[in-house]
Amino acid sequence: MGELHVFQPVNPEEIETGPYKFVGEKILITAADGSRVNTMCAKWGGVGYIWDKRVTFIFARKGRYTSELITASGEYSISFMNQEKYRGTLKYLQMVSGRNEDKIANSRLNVNYYDGIPFIDEAREIITCKVLYQREFDEGALIDDEIRDKFYISGDNHILFIGEVKNILLR
Repeated sequence: MGELHVFQPVNPEEIETGPYKFVGEKILITAADGSRVNTMCAKWGGVGYIWDKRVTFIFARKGRYTSELITASGEYSISFMNQEKYRGTLKYLQMVSGRNEDKIANSRLNVNYYDGIPFIDEAREIITCKVLYQREFDEGALIDDEIRDKFYISGDNHILFIGEVKNILLR
């Protein structure tokens, strides 16, 4: 028998560090299709490695304007904002649809582009991505009924987008 090791349990929140920490932070997901550009506020996502590629995974409801633009363009960016400085802006972006108004201009943010992918210029870090996979959630595949009842009762399911990391831009 080999040497036994002693492991100590660790709270995942205590070791999740770095600029790409998604838990508790609102991120801005931005996409464009020709002359149309929009951003949305989100809290769900992450970074990982699959298919021999560094990837991000994000979730956007299928009814969101940004989902439509990501699907059309096959690209998106994730902008990490100063949560304190832009608290009101993030709240506004979460409440308003870009279908009905130019919410980026109305929030006094600026769009910039890197390799043709739009991002929010005021961000502290940006990840630009090319979509590799997208799939609408199948609520019937959820094992936990509580999740379905809490997040999917309206039928406006999320779309999972997995995007290859093309660039990471730091200030």
